[in-house]
Amino acid sequence: MMLRQPRGAIKARRCVTPKLRQSIIVSRCSSQERSGAAEREGRGANEGANRREVLLRSSFVAPLVLGALTVGSDDPTTLLNSVLAGYGLPKLPNSTGYKLLDDFELEFTLEYPRAWVVRPNSLRQGVYISDYNTADKLSVEVLAVPEDGDVVKAAVTAAVVPGQGAGQQDDKLLLPAASKIKSSTATVEGKEYTYITFPSETITRSGYNIRRKNFAVACVKRGMVYTLNASSRTDQFNKDKEELLQHVVESFRVR
Repeated sequence: MMLRQPRGAIKARRCVTPKLRQSIIVSRCSSQERSGAAEREGRGANEGANRREVLLRSSFVAPLVLGALTVGSDDPTTLLNSVLAGYGLPKLPNSTGYKLLDDFELEFTLEYPRAWVVRPNSLRQGVYISDYNTADKLSVEVLAVPEDGDVVKAAVTAAVVPGQGAGQQDDKLLLPAASKIKSSTATVEGKEYTYITFPSETITRSGYNIRRKNFAVACVKRGMVYTLNASSRTDQFNKDKEELLQHVVESFRVR
């Protein structure tokens, strides 16, 4: 027996003209394209985080991190950020707080920001510690007491022209005017320390003038001057960095 369709269904089907059918198809395609675009956008937003998570969990992070230990940092966040930066991925927030540098081979101790990286001076005594993201840095120089006995001048010169300019190539290092150098002395744990603040300028081979604010300390022991200088670029300097640099300088002790 043949079943009859309701009249309304036949009428509705007849009303779908070729032009209307094409419009419906176009509408469906547009909807699918919008859905696909939204899905791709969602994937793009999470791609950086997903890539970072995969990288941190992958097996090849371990050898990279172990290799980074040789450059002078054992802070996990600093090491992971160096790996992430190499792949152009978002970095983790830097570690906070300070770390004690107390090596039995060194005649001094100091505290430095945990996220900074330590490097020994390869051509002379002392160390070099820096934050490669901001160019904040500190250095310790060891030099003979000058004939004129001017420890302040010796400390400033060692900070601005380390190693008497060795390896500086064509950079022009400018010593500050004497009127811009401020110093004071204090006795700490039986030793006299001279605390110094001063500005400095470096004109690079490319003609850039880099200005820095410097906080230094010097102590004399057995005919040698042990001097630490901590500095930050003037255009990045603020109250937090001032407190950080002062903390580093005040933590410096000669054994």
